[in-house]
Amino acid sequence: MKEKVQLITEELFSSVSEKAKLSPRKRANHNFHELAEVYQRFLNVLTRGTYVQPHKHENPPKPETFIALKGKLGFLIFDENGNITGKHLLSEDGPIYGIDVQPGVWHGLVTLSDVCVCFEGKSGPYDPKEDKFFAAWAPTEADDARFATIEKWEKLFT
Repeated sequence: MKEKVQLITEELFSSVSEKAKLSPRKRANHNFHELAEVYQRFLNVLTRGTYVQPHKHENPPKPETFIALKGKLGFLIFDENGNITGKHLLSEDGPIYGIDVQPGVWHGLVTLSDVCVCFEGKSGPYDPKEDKFFAAWAPTEADDARFATIEKWEKLFT
């Protein structure tokens, strides 16, 4: 059982950031929830060079909220064919701090600082088989083409 009160501190940021830096995926989560809970809330710590394949949360439909607590990232919205229809710089400095995405919206992101600490919330419970649907038009996390995709996305925000 989780603690009744969990503080979001610099020490927690540092601890999860170290895990992200050591992770082959270059990111790590710290869950504030149990996987069966209906409201999933967690820190999602991403380091530069991580690749998040575009995806959507459609079946079951789940809205998703990202808030940049530290660092910055580029948040991308795509159409069904993989064309970028929106790009938003989320940053601890604003003027945009976060984004709320409705179910069924294709989205992805690129980390624009060495470390970006985000608060993320979405509907649960978490089931890895149904949590997200990955875009067939984008490289997978294992595909070397992801490196060129990351570079292309970074350039959209410079």
